[in-house]
Amino acid sequence: MTGSTSDPSIGRACALRLAQEGASIVVNGRSAEAVAETEKALMNDGHNVVGVVGSADDDDAPARLVDAAVSNFGRIDHLVNTVGGSPFIGPPLELDRDGLLAAVALNIWPGVALIQEAMRHGLADGGGSVVNISSGTVHKTTPSMVSYKAAKSALDAVTKTFARDLGPMGVRVNGVAPGLTRTSARAIWDYGEAEAKVSVLRSVTEADDIAGAVVYLLSDDARQVTGVIIDVDGGNHLLGGGTSPYAAK
Repeated sequence: MTGSTSDPSIGRACALRLAQEGASIVVNGRSAEAVAETEKALMNDGHNVVGVVGSADDDDAPARLVDAAVSNFGRIDHLVNTVGGSPFIGPPLELDRDGLLAAVALNIWPGVALIQEAMRHGLADGGGSVVNISSGTVHKTTPSMVSYKAAKSALDAVTKTFARDLGPMGVRVNGVAPGLTRTSARAIWDYGEAEAKVSVLRSVTEADDIAGAVVYLLSDDARQVTGVIIDVDGGNHLLGGGTSPYAAK
């Protein structure tokens, strides 16, 4: 479980929900203090957890995460890749090669490398499953987020291609695309609260809403589901076009 220590965050919410369902969890974060706090919080609730400190895009991160799972729990069954971000935010005309490639590398490579490492260490042995965290940005054309949209759109393509490739081995690969979600990223959420007021469901998306979709996709209830990206955004991806005269006031 990459990126799972900030509170609140999508990664931490996923870790907690999966632990509540009986899974043993490997949590990961860049801060040793945050990793230790997350470990302690889950252990105090009676869950099996081990923490791995470090950035998910470090070259040795996939091996360390998979080794922690296999060494402590005997096997690896599920992966949740939550790493993402936008190194470049600005007008498309100011985007340079390094800014674009940095966004693609950050949003795609850690997940790809972790899947490859997990497959080398038995992910397919029990019919494993993977969920990559995408973004509702793929439905929009926000100019300042051009590199992020490109990277997450590419992640969706990677998710579906891995689903086809690994399916015959018994491994399912899906994605969840959050809209603006209430997390510890305060600067983003300041805008998210305003957007929530005009979303289709007129409701706030919480980290636990994303976790619910992730848990479903990892579970046997979704045993025939692979290669899909579920939008969890209060219906925000439906917005566009004119306003219906029959819309609720």
